[in-house]
Amino acid sequence: MPKVTKSPECGNSPKNLLVQSLAIAIETSNRSAFTRCTSSDMTWAIPGRRSFDGKAAALAYLRSRAPGVVKNVVMRRIVSHGRAGAADGTLVLQTGETLSFCHVVEFSNAKGVRISSISSYYSNIGETD
Repeated sequence: MPKVTKSPECGNSPKNLLVQSLAIAIETSNRSAFTRCTSSDMTWAIPGRRSFDGKAAALAYLRSRAPGVVKNVVMRRIVSHGRAGAADGTLVLQTGETLSFCHVVEFSNAKGVRISSISSYYSNIGETD
């Protein structure tokens, strides 16, 4: 199981905690946590790569991901407002490669009990001058 460092900004916001839980579930391929966070008719897009309609398709993708690839997950920021939220952070892979990610979500209702839509973005951080 990867080491996970959670954002310190989530404590007082149930919506932020839900967004963080979803992001961690995605990055650690935790299907049971993903199931708890999402509605049955959810959609998930990874622009330029894949998209999934419905929880079953998304869970099948999580199941197919290679286990043990991610070494560390670091959650940086979690925000939510109204029916939208986002989480960003970094992944350190077992190979030492570092990736950044951002998950933008839409809640199924204003209370934010479940997530109905996810757009996930990934980028190599690379070297900077």
